Amino acid sequence: MTIDACIAHAIHTDLDIIEALPHVHDIPFEELETYVEKFVLRVQESMYNVIIDKGDRYLRSRDAAGLCATCLEAGVSLPPHMLLKMCQTIMQLAEMDAKFILDTEDGKTLYYVKMTLTV
Repeated sequence: MTIDACIAHAIHTDLDIIEALPHVHDIPFEELETYVEKFVLRVQESMYNVIIDKGDRYLRSRDAAGLCATCLEAGVSLPPHMLLKMCQTIMQLAEMDAKFILDTEDGKTLYYVKMTLTV
């Protein structure tokens, strides 16, 4: 998978908006969607930039904790345990050769996945 796709999937599965933005309850309802969307895009862009600039060695060595620490140091503003989970997801997905097929009617995403298994 591409780094963009890995990050997007990690955000989709591991990002908890309420925990990441505890003040979200104070945002007026009319502004909430835009605020959250901007936050998610900022997180995705920040993580992408960090991984492209400094993350290659962590991806190659499968060091999710090192990638997480690098993201935190670079200013990715997420709780450390949440960011670590996202980095672990990115590590898992970065090894796969996957192609998006479709979103099902019940909200699931279908991918074609090709991977190598070591037994």
